[in-house]
Amino acid sequence: MRRQNARILSNNVLDGESQLPAHISSRFPTGSAAQPRALYVSGAPRLSTKATTESLGPRSHILGVIHAFESMGIDIDRFIVGDTVPDSLHAAGSEKRMGSSRARVAAADAARLMYRSKSRRSLARAAASRPYAFVYERYALMQELGSVVRDRRTPWVLEVNALLAIEATTERKATTSHRLAAAFEKRTLESADLIVAVTDQLADAVATEYGIARSKILTIENGVDTTCRAPSANSAQAAPTLGFLGSLYSWQRLDELLDAMTAPKNTDWRLRVAGTGPEYSALKAQVERLGLAERVEFLGRVHPDDVSDFLATVDLCYAGHGSSQGVYFSPLKLWEYLAAGRPVLASAHETTLRLESEGFAVRCFASKNDLAGALTASSMERSSTLELAQSRQQEVWAKYSWKARVAPLVARLGADA
Repeated sequence: MRRQNARILSNNVLDGESQLPAHISSRFPTGSAAQPRALYVSGAPRLSTKATTESLGPRSHILGVIHAFESMGIDIDRFIVGDTVPDSLHAAGSEKRMGSSRARVAAADAARLMYRSKSRRSLARAAASRPYAFVYERYALMQELGSVVRDRRTPWVLEVNALLAIEATTERKATTSHRLAAAFEKRTLESADLIVAVTDQLADAVATEYGIARSKILTIENGVDTTCRAPSANSAQAAPTLGFLGSLYSWQRLDELLDAMTAPKNTDWRLRVAGTGPEYSALKAQVERLGLAERVEFLGRVHPDDVSDFLATVDLCYAGHGSSQGVYFSPLKLWEYLAAGRPVLASAHETTLRLESEGFAVRCFASKNDLAGALTASSMERSSTLELAQSRQQEVWAKYSWKARVAPLVARLGADA
C-alpha cells in the first residue's frame, strides 16, 4: 500500500523490548515503553519523505536511517521541514524551476533564510519539554536546526552528504553566493558535536576544507533499508538491458553511457531510464541525435514502491557518477542495485573499487574512454555477472543494512553519554 509520511515530531513506538545493548540503552533518556527517544531533523524545504518528492535518493536515505534507529529500539520523533511545505517546492520539476534564472535562485536563497528562522522557532517550541538521547540532523544548505536542541545538552549529530557550499555553486545552480553558503556550512560543522560523513574521502574533505578535527568525523556509508521489501531473484532479459534509476543530473554522466551504446560491439544493448531531472531534455535530444530512439526508453519518475519491479526488468545497472570536485560521495543507487540482485557498471571511486575488489558484481570504468569497453565486457559476461549478483544478494542485505550502518554511531553515542 502506498503511503505518504508527513509527520512532524510524531512518535513511532515499536512493540517489545529495546534491542539496544543494556550498557548503551542505560545511558539514554527513555521515551515511551521505556525506550530511548531521539530526534531526526531535516531543514531542507526540498527534501521530503512524501512519495511525490523529486529527490527520491535523499528520501530513501532519510527513511533508511530513521527505520534503522527504530529497528534498534529507539523511538524517533521527526522534524522534517520538507514534509510541511507545499508539494510544489519538492515535487517533479521543482529544481529546474528554482534554477531557471538568477532571480529565482536568489529567491530560493531568501526562502532558505526564512525557513531557517521559522524552523528554528518551531522546533524550539515543539521540543521544549522532550528529553532526547541525541538529535540527528541531515545537513541542508544554509540550515541549522540541531543546535536548538543541543543547547539543552543533547548531543547533536550532523550528517553530511557533500560539501554543499561547493556543490551548490559548481554542480548545480542552487545558490547565488558561495561565500554565504560556505560561512553557514563552516559554522554548522564547527558547532555540531559529531559529524557523520558518507565516505572517508568526504570526511577528509570536510576536515581539510573547514579545519574540522578528523576525530570528530565518523564515516557511515549508505545502506539498504531492509524494513521495506525482501530481496528476490529474477532471470535475464531477452535482450541485453541496462537500467538507470535516479534524478537526471549532469554528474550522473548518462550522456557518456549513450555515447558508449553507439560503439559497434554495444549495439545490442537497450536502456531503460527511470527518473526525471534537469538533464531530461538534453538527454532526449542526444538520443534522437545518436539514432537511439528505439533502444532507449524514458519511463519518467517511478514511484518508490515500484522500484524493485523496475529493477527486475534490467540485466545491468548504471552508476556513472562523476564530479569536477572529485567523487567523494557514496551513491545510494549503488546499494539499491546490489540489494536487488543486479550487477552494476560503475565509475571508479573509493566505494565501487572496494566492492569490485571484494568480488561483488561491480565492474568499474576509470574514464569515458573506458566505458564502451566495459559495457562490451559486461555484455559478454551478462549471465555470469547476474548470477554473481544474485548469489551475493542476501549478503548485501545482511552486511549493508542501515541498521548495521548506524550501529557504530549508536555505540559511540552510548559510550560518550
